[in-house]
Parts: sequence; C-alpha cells; structure tokens
Amino acid sequence: MSAIADGSRMRSVFVTGASRGLGAALFHALQSDGARVFGLARSFPSEQQTLAARHPASVRLRPTDLAEAVSLPTEAELAAFAGGAGPQDEVVLLHNAATVEPIGLVGELAPDEVFTAVQINLVAPMLLTNVFLAAFARHPAPRLRIVYVASSAAHRSYPGWATYCATKAGAEAFMRCVSEAASRACTVEIVDPGAVETQMQRTLRERGAGLPGHARLVERHRTGDIADPETVAKRLVALHFPPLVAMASS
Repeated sequence: MSAIADGSRMRSVFVTGASRGLGAALFHALQSDGARVFGLARSFPSEQQTLAARHPASVRLRPTDLAEAVSLPTEAELAAFAGGAGPQDEVVLLHNAATVEPIGLVGELAPDEVFTAVQINLVAPMLLTNVFLAAFARHPAPRLRIVYVASSAAHRSYPGWATYCATKAGAEAFMRCVSEAASRACTVEIVDPGAVETQMQRTLRERGAGLPGHARLVERHRTGDIADPETVAKRLVALHFPPLVAMASS
C-alpha cells in the first residue's frame, strides 16, 4: 500500500546522504511509495537527476556538503518544499548520512579527518534538526517526525572506529533530547538497520586490516551475512513509513 493511499494526504521527506548506499535506496523506496523527497548530498547520479527533472514538484536534489555548515539548507528552503502541508500530512527529516573515517587507533588519527567526521556525523544532524524544527515553528499544521539511522557502534567500543563510535553516540543522545524538548511537537525514531553492504562496509574491509574485528567483517561479507541497501530500505520504509491513512485513523 502506498504511503499516500488515497491521494489526499502528503508525506514530505528530507533525506541526507541521498545519492548512494542506503540513502539512495531509501530515497528511491520512499519516492516509489508516493512520498515527496528532498535529497541532500554533495552530488547526485544521473538516474536521480533524471527523476528530479521528470517530477520537479515532488523530487528535489539539493547539493550539500554536510561538513560545511554554510552549505546546509535554510529554514525557507525546507518550509517551501513542504508548503501547503495540512494537519493530516507529515514532514520527516531522515538522518542517514555518516562517515566511518578516519579508521585507525587513537594517537594515529589525522586531526583534519577527525574534525570532518565530527562535522558530518554530529554537528550536521544537530544543525539540520534545529533548522527543520525552526522551519515549521509558524506552521503547526503538519505532523513532524525525525528518523535517525543509528548504529550499534554508538553503544560499543570498536578499536579503529573511535571517532565513528563517539559521534554516533553523541548524535543519538541529541536526538533523544529532541524527543523530550523540541520547540514544537515532533516524534523522534532511532532506527538501527544493522550491517548494510555500502561504501562504509567496503571501506572498513579495505582499510581496517590488522585492527581487532576486521577478520569478522571480512567473513560476514564472504558468507553473505550483510544485507544489500535495497532490501534494508524496503524493510525500513514498510516499518517506519506506514500509510498516512492508517496513521490518521489510529
């Protein structure tokens, strides 16, 4: 069943890291399900550019470097994309983007890579969430929701992944605060999709040799124990983006 089952309700979703991996799979799964999608990424593949050209009112591609605060969309941009949303409509901020680099033991990390990771994994989600809530501060009609793609790394210590573990834990803590103290009503969902076969997994396999746990990652890949992005995206959409008609009547 489509997210917009009878055509009378609208779901608008802002997706970070929308150009590849799980983000691209979520972007396409949501669009196929009837949602209006606003993708944020540094660049976009030709397939997404063609889709946006065919559906200019419901598909938007916004070049964004999450490592640069000045590159983030403004309140006006977010509000304009979801313009006209009413009480039965939903606007969602889907935090998917993250970087696992730098990979290495503490004491051997490049300072600039640590700084970039903190910007992408922690600062950008905080700033985007703040802009998202501010964008709809004067528009109480649509229901707001934030979906944060989490990782078990936020709750475990993985040698070689210290920056990733710390930034994911920090961002998750921030989202939990938002669920309790947002400036207006907003539902927050923290979702851990498990291991997904993306560039992040490939980077860990290629650059993590010699680090504790690397052999297990390689073995999981060899045995097909890591899910593909499309399968995971379809599961997440089915579980966390139910039809708005059903939501309205619940």
